[in-house]
Amino acid sequence: MGKLTLRLIKYFIGIITLVILFCFLSVSIFLSFFYTSMQYNDLKTASSKMYDAVKNGNEYSDIASEYDISSAIVLKDGEVKNLTSAKMGTMSIVKNANIEQLSVKGKYVTPMGEEFLYYNNNTDIGRIILLKKNSFSAEYMGTTYIILALIFLVALLISIPMVSILGKRLTKPILKLQKASLDITKGNFNIDVDINTKDEIEELSKGIKVMAETIEKKNTMQRDFIANVSHDFKTPLSVIRNYSEAIYDDILEEGEKKEFLKDIIKEVDRLNFLVMDILELSKLQGSTDILKREYFNLSEFLLDFKSAFRMKLESKNMILNIKPLDYVIEILADGNYLYRVIYNFIDNAIKFSREGSIVELHAKDEGEDIKISVRDKGIGIDNNYIDDIWQRYYKNKKSGGMGLGLAICSEILALHNFRYGVISKEGEGAEFFFFIPKASFNKI
Repeated sequence: MGKLTLRLIKYFIGIITLVILFCFLSVSIFLSFFYTSMQYNDLKTASSKMYDAVKNGNEYSDIASEYDISSAIVLKDGEVKNLTSAKMGTMSIVKNANIEQLSVKGKYVTPMGEEFLYYNNNTDIGRIILLKKNSFSAEYMGTTYIILALIFLVALLISIPMVSILGKRLTKPILKLQKASLDITKGNFNIDVDINTKDEIEELSKGIKVMAETIEKKNTMQRDFIANVSHDFKTPLSVIRNYSEAIYDDILEEGEKKEFLKDIIKEVDRLNFLVMDILELSKLQGSTDILKREYFNLSEFLLDFKSAFRMKLESKNMILNIKPLDYVIEILADGNYLYRVIYNFIDNAIKFSREGSIVELHAKDEGEDIKISVRDKGIGIDNNYIDDIWQRYYKNKKSGGMGLGLAICSEILALHNFRYGVISKEGEGAEFFFFIPKASFNKI
């Protein structure tokens, strides 16, 4: 029997026990109280009818039978008159109780241990005292307790096997999920978590399946990243070593040495850029308070990219078409980081566009937001990879490098709380964009 089943059994037994205890208390306290109140009301009614009958000289024996009166007396000036033939408890209460201090209603126990309910009605014809045997407390309570005890035992006999069956039905999918989670920790992502319980356990199984697929995808991307890092570091390191050995062996002419040293410096810079990108991405992912937000003119900010890409544009005979807003606004952002985002978008657009084509950098008023977009007519992005390009380990085979540029951009935009995305169709170009919300700009 599983641990969950045992726990369910304990819970069920605990609940049943509490219910039975509540029933016991209810019978002992509340039901007894209500029963006694009803009997007092009967005694009061019978006393009033007895009074009317005695005063008017009518027959009153039927009244005692109707209300199950054990005995009734009229006490006046020390004289006792029996209103019923039975004297059960009557003489005992007369002899042993202080009639003057007797309350209107109450309980009286005879020296023989018999308990009576009495009603003391002080009238103009004397005290009418009615007694009724209190049969509730003994026989009725005993019978009730026995019935409740039997109900408790029957409930236990029924609930334990039912809970065991229920426990097995609950634990079976949970054990299946447990095995699946252990398989994931061992690197086995081909897990069986098909559960159809129509409840939270089924939702959990779906969540674990999505988690396994995500982790598998991340692991694959991480392996690719390591391979890319190794390749991107190996090539410049090989160049640096070979060129350094040639210089050290003094087998080069003076002019060749300078060319080799120039190439070494270039490869060192390349390695430095790669390391800086990795460190920058780690910093962005590990902090939420590194931005230095300031207001700056958006139009002037966008127009600066014209000169930044002049050389690259001329080398491919391309045009950068910049279209700012028709009015002037200032945006609240970290200009340096935002510059890096747009620079990366434009750089990628130039890299993947054909010679002689146009790259567009536009700002558009979307009502509540300002949309900044970079559009090209290049090779586009395969739909199978479009959701992965923002990942830190993703690398397009055609792009070269480790694929950190867009990952850094996504982190920068996320820190600014700017929504971003890409629209692309393979062979027809791509549009990278982000939205500046109304709270982050002011019209001038």
